[in-house]
Order: sequence, then structure tokens, then C-alpha cells
Amino acid sequence: MACRSEFCCVGSFPDSVAAAAAEAGFTEFSGALAACADLQFDGTPGVSWLVLAQGRLAVFRPGVSTPCWGPMELTKVSKVRCFQAVGSAFLQVMVDGLYVMVVRYSNARRELFGRVRIQMERMLAGEEVQAEWVLRPSDWVCGACGLPLPGKGASCPRCSRRHGILLRSLGLMRPYTRYIAGLFTMMVIGVCLDLVPAQLTRLLVDKVLLPREHLDWLPLILLGLVGTSGSRCVLNIFIGRLSSLVGTQVTRELRQRLQAKLVSLSVDYYNRHSVGSLMSRVLYDVDFFHGFVAQVAQGFLLNIMLVAGVGAMLFLMNWRLALLVLLPIPFVIMGTMFFWKRIYPRYYRVWDSQSKMAQLLSGLLSGVRLVKAFGQEQREAERFGENAGYMQTARWRLDAGTATFNPLMGFVFGLGGLIVWLAGGRLVVGDRISLGTLMAFFGYLGMFYAPISALSMFSNWVTGFMSAAQRTFEILDSTATLPVSPNPVRMPTTQGTIEFRDVVFGYDPYTPVLKGVSFRVEAGQFIGIVGKSGSGKTSIVNLICRFYDVQGGQVLLDGVDVRDYAPEDLHRSIGLVLQDPFLFRGTIADNVAYGRPAAEALEIMDAARAANAHDFIARRASAYDTKLGENGAGLSGGERQRISIARALLCDPRILILDEATSSVDTESEQEIQRALAQLCRGRTTLAVAHRLSTLKNADRILVVDEGRIAECGTHDELLALENGIYRNLVRIQTELTRLEV
Repeated sequence: MACRSEFCCVGSFPDSVAAAAAEAGFTEFSGALAACADLQFDGTPGVSWLVLAQGRLAVFRPGVSTPCWGPMELTKVSKVRCFQAVGSAFLQVMVDGLYVMVVRYSNARRELFGRVRIQMERMLAGEEVQAEWVLRPSDWVCGACGLPLPGKGASCPRCSRRHGILLRSLGLMRPYTRYIAGLFTMMVIGVCLDLVPAQLTRLLVDKVLLPREHLDWLPLILLGLVGTSGSRCVLNIFIGRLSSLVGTQVTRELRQRLQAKLVSLSVDYYNRHSVGSLMSRVLYDVDFFHGFVAQVAQGFLLNIMLVAGVGAMLFLMNWRLALLVLLPIPFVIMGTMFFWKRIYPRYYRVWDSQSKMAQLLSGLLSGVRLVKAFGQEQREAERFGENAGYMQTARWRLDAGTATFNPLMGFVFGLGGLIVWLAGGRLVVGDRISLGTLMAFFGYLGMFYAPISALSMFSNWVTGFMSAAQRTFEILDSTATLPVSPNPVRMPTTQGTIEFRDVVFGYDPYTPVLKGVSFRVEAGQFIGIVGKSGSGKTSIVNLICRFYDVQGGQVLLDGVDVRDYAPEDLHRSIGLVLQDPFLFRGTIADNVAYGRPAAEALEIMDAARAANAHDFIARRASAYDTKLGENGAGLSGGERQRISIARALLCDPRILILDEATSSVDTESEQEIQRALAQLCRGRTTLAVAHRLSTLKNADRILVVDEGRIAECGTHDELLALENGIYRNLVRIQTELTRLEV
């Protein structure tokens, strides 16, 4: 197998395919393109090579001397598309008005052939092949291990080192260094206090009880035991309160950082992640950080210090017995390592089940009216039951592993204690150590095994924490943000001129929705945008608001690329009224003033009057202080729309975008909204996306979007005059539908 350097070749190009291509007339490979497909047309595995060179297209199979498809001149091809099927897809070309299948490939090569399709379109347009763009690594797959990434450009869960997560978590404690130092000091004092009772017990047995001497020492020793226990109790109170203070501060700051990060992420991020999953991370995963200080300080560090302190005391008292105490330790270490490897993956299943349940419940409660309208309560109960069962199974497997590990470790430690009893009892009988020494030794033995057992169980908490911390840091490390210019152009005032220059854009970058769109809107003009569903109308709106960035070309506002503006200036200059307006839970006044929270009450009322909303608001018992439910529950569709118009009016934007603002309301409400919009559009640059073409008769110009391109442009009368025009056909269809309704 060899790869020809002249090719923009993805994969190892076989010599047999190169020979067959040369025999088929492909003799010049400069600027050629080759890509390997992994399926045959019937869906069975099979390698085939797509070759584009010298203005021709053909498909070859290794070991076959003739093409299995083609050659075909590219001049006969009018369009190229990737047609997605279940588990696979086809690269197709349009010839004489019909799509013809060229190769079939699995979803593993979907990104590759998406790039190939774009390069084929460049070839059809007479442009050069972008070899470096085709061959660059995927942003969605880890280059080291090939694991799909949780997000575009995200860190790989498999390759990211777990100790890096722990170090990063410790970094969150940096602002609380003084508190941590105080905790450490109190823990050292606490360990010293823990070592005292066993020595007092030894003194009590050997010097008071057995010889029955120094009886006056008895109350003093007992007082020492009480004082030590009381001091330890007070110390534990301070340690618990201080660690809780640090833990709650850390979780608060982390939640605030997550909220700020989520708000800053692009709209595309939310197309790929469910709201329920993100809520689960912010609300539940962050809680693990609350216990991080307590677990590390009172758990890990305290137990380490106890093991060190008690171990030293054991060796000082009798080194032979101390060696016997260490016998169970290797078994505990091996068991803990085995436990870590087996249990750690189960935490991911538990989190996945919790995330899916949160996602399902969020959708169910949001669409509860639809569930009731179609009588699907039983079906939703079954779906929820399936998810609850999945969560039960995942949790049971995790708990079952823990429930097995804990008794086994207890049994191992019990054997260690029995061995010490056997050896220590012989030493006492042989008068080689005193009974008080043995009792003190056993007091320390419990204090030695208990922290080791806790340390082995600490791995159980660490596995859950590592899983939660990784999901939390995935959000903080997400790169799904629109880049901000280091020296943004400030925009104190806006004229309102909008220009698209050869804009190429797609939500999937390998499937463009807008293909070379160019138009200009002068300040103060009223522009209508029409077209079939999926033609790219809303995409134009999204690009003006910079919810997404273009893949090619420029979107200009007052002659400056929108990417060069400060985001707050850009969004302050644009007012957006959507087809389905969103209202927050709160008062009507709060929703109207959302864009200007500091607005005066009179300004809010003036905006509502201009939006024809004041009358229906004033008729309510609490007027502007009326509490709204979820997404404006309690208001009709037309009332919600007029409140959204008042919200836009209060911000007084220079540019107004209406995205199907009247398509989902009744005729009477539409008239009210149209009157409000007439007030709102006055003196502003307005772009109105509409299906009801009658609302655009007075537009300065109408842009007709078809398959991602501006197919027609003109006034209402000019477009009606075009024979076989798209706009004229849309008007005819709507007129016929209106007659049928009447």
C-alpha cells in the first residue's frame, strides 16, 4: 500500500487503485482528491476509493482493474449531497435532475465525506481543492486514542490524567489557605489528643489497678481521660464548622463560575447538550466539592497522620507486635486497587442514569399539556419506569460492589487483631510485657486499623468525586464559545446598515444552510424575508444577532464585521421578537424590563402602551405586579407576544428583527400585534421573517430565500410581476388557501 503525494488523499492509497486509475485515463493528479469508503451499496463491508482528478469522477476497488462507477465528467454534475441513512450514508451527485449514488460509507466516515462534498462543490465552482482542510484532524475525536469527545475540542476523558483533576480541585482551595492552615493545625493537635487515652489506660492498669497502689492517681487519670475526650469534642466542632465554611464557599463560587460559563457558551452548545444533563451537573455534581475539604482534611490527611502517629507508638511499645500488625496491609492495598478498577466505571453509569432521568423529567414537565392532550400518561409512566429501572440497576451494581468490599476488609482486619491477641497473650503470660502495655497496644491497634480501613473506603468517595469533578470541569473547559476580539470596536450609536457578503454557514459545517448569500439593508429600511421552511431564513437572523459565526464571508453592521464588535454593544443595538416569545417566571413588569432592569415604572408602562399591552395588563387585579407562571402561563399567545414587543420597545434598539412574530396567533390578536409592530418599526432598520406574505406588502424590499441562496429580491409588486417566480407562487398558494378557509 502506498500513498501518492500528488493526491489530497485520506488513507493509504493502494497501488492497484493507482494503476487502475491511470489505465482509466487519470494521468494528471495535481490537485486531485481521493477518499476511501468502507461500505458497498448493499451495506456490506467493502473498501472503495473515490477519485476526482482532471475534471472527472470515478470509483475504484482494490484489486479490480476497471472502475466500479464512472468515470464521469464533472461538467455533467449539477449538485452534490450527502444523503444520511440509518447507520450509514451515501455520497450522491445530481445528473440530469436526478440524484445518483456514488459511494456508501458508515457514520464513522461521515465527517470525512462531508469535507469531500464541500471540496467537490469547490471543484464544480472552478475553485482549488483545500488539501489542508480535508486532511486536518477531527475536532470531535481524540487524536491520541480515537475516543469520541464529549464536545467539539473538549478534553478526552480517557487521556486526561485523574491526578490532574485532584490537583485542579486543590487549586480551588487556594483562596482559603489560612483556613486550611488552621484546619491542619487543629488536626495535628487532635491526633496528639487521640494518642493520650491509651497511655493513660496503660498507666491506670500497670500502676494503679494491678498493684493496687497509688489509688490517689485514679481520679486524676479519669479526669485526664475526660479532659482529653472533651478537648477532642470541642476541636471536632471547630474542625467541622471550618471545613463546612470552606466547602460551602467553594461550591457557591463554583456554581457561579458554571452559571457564568453556561451563559457565555454559544447557542450551538445547547443544541448538543440537554438542559436536564447540564442542570444535573450544576445542582448535584458540584455538591461533591462541598465534601472535598472535609474528606481531604478530616478524612484523608487526618487518617494519614493517625496511621503515622499510632504506628510510631506501636513500634516504640513493642516492635515485634507492631510487625504483626502490618500483616493485613498488603492485602488491603491489593483489595483497594482491585476495588478502584472495578467500581470506578460504575460511577459513570450511575451519573448517566441520573442525567437521563433529569433530561426525561425536564422534558415531561415542560410538555405536560401535550402529554395530557394526547392521553400519554401511561406511556410516559412506562418510559420513566424504564429509566428508573436503569438507574436502579446502575446504583445496585455500585452498592453491591461496595457492600462486598467493606465486609472483606473488616474480615482481614479482624484476622490481624486475632494474630496480635495470640502473640501478645503469650508475651503477657511469659511476663515479657505487662497487661497494661497489651491493653494500650490494643487501644492503639483499633486506632491504627480504623484509619487504614477509612483510607481504603476513601477510594469509594474518590471515584464518585473524580467522576463528578470531570463532568464539572468539562463545562468550564468547553471551547464552544464565540471568540471575542481582543480589541473590540465600541458602538455607542448605531446607524443600522446591515450587509451580508458571500456568507456561507451551516449548523453542521459540512452541510451549509446558507451558500454564498449577499445583500445589503440600508439604515431605516423595512426588509421582508420569505421562503420555504428550511431554506435559511432563521439562519440569517441568527447570524445578524451573532448567535453563530459564519464559516465563510462576512456579516457587517455599519460596515464593521459583527465579530469585531463588543458582544454587549451588538446585542444592545438589536431587538428580537420571536414567533414563540419566552417569558420568565416573575411579574409582568419584570418581563417587560428584562432588557433594562433599571427602567422606571412610567417607562415600562409607556412601552406597554406602545405595544398595545397596557389595557389587558391593567385589567388584571395586580396589573404590572401580576405573577406569571412558567413561560408566561396565565397569558394568551397574543398577550405574551405583545409583552415581548414591549420588552423590545423599552430597549429602544436601532435594529429590529421579527421572526414569525404573528404566525401563531388568531386574527384579532394579529391585528393588535400589527398595530404594535407599526409603532415598534418606526424609524428603525427592520427585518421581518414571515410566512403570512400579506404582512410584507409595504416592505421596501423582499428577499426570497431558496435552498440557502437569495433567489429573488424586489418589492411586493416587482416580485408578483415575475413569471414563474418563487414569491409569486407562494402568494398564489396562500391566496388559494385563504379562499378554501372562507
